[in-house]
Amino acid sequence: MRRWLRAVLIFVGTLLMVTTATYRYAYGTWWQAPARIPYCGRTYIPVTAHLSLAEVRQRESQTALPGDQPYAVVPIGKAPPVLGAKMVAAVTPEAQREKLGVPCAMGLYVKTGDDEFTAYGITGGP
Repeated sequence: MRRWLRAVLIFVGTLLMVTTATYRYAYGTWWQAPARIPYCGRTYIPVTAHLSLAEVRQRESQTALPGDQPYAVVPIGKAPPVLGAKMVAAVTPEAQREKLGVPCAMGLYVKTGDDEFTAYGITGGP
């Protein structure tokens, strides 16, 4: 019985260490608001805090591709996954991304309060 308990404790401890290291590697921080967010093959970093959902929608309404309507701001997941904060973005449709070689989204927004988001901007070049 003791061997079984010891094996479980070792397994749980190892799982916690691996999860923590993975989080640190992916998000650049230890269990805080992400310093970076990997999404759709790109990396996003925080640029503006304390935005309301209305402000997020207003910002995204001004970022449509030439000749196109602005894309709706939709939920895209959580950062970090499962237990993290809700993320939203105006995602460019896949057909447009492939045709024009543009990223999935130019910005992501992480929910930080009841009606408060932090904007994350895309890094790097095309």
